[in-house]
Amino acid sequence: MSLFKNEKNVWSMEEAFKQMLEEHHLKEKYIEQKIQSILGEIVGPVIMKYITKIVLKEKKLYISINSPIIKNELRMLKVQVLEKIHEKVDHRYITDVIIK
Repeated sequence: MSLFKNEKNVWSMEEAFKQMLEEHHLKEKYIEQKIQSILGEIVGPVIMKYITKIVLKEKKLYISINSPIIKNELRMLKVQVLEKIHEKVDHRYITDVIIK
């Protein structure tokens, strides 16, 4: 179903939403919120208890953890976490996961 028109094309609702995110510089914040809502599914509820902050900045996902043991464990699994995020969020926007 087409809803919006630009000069040359008719846009779907999804295309219009993506365009709005780009124009208002909200894409990163939208992806960050999406990740925050699904991260528990990826890392599990036990690890999620130790996560204190999740921030997406300049295509890097920063995850703050307050347990040195969990932090070390997650650092070893960061490639798998990134792959799962790409699968769940349908974006290859994130280039790295930084565990701190």
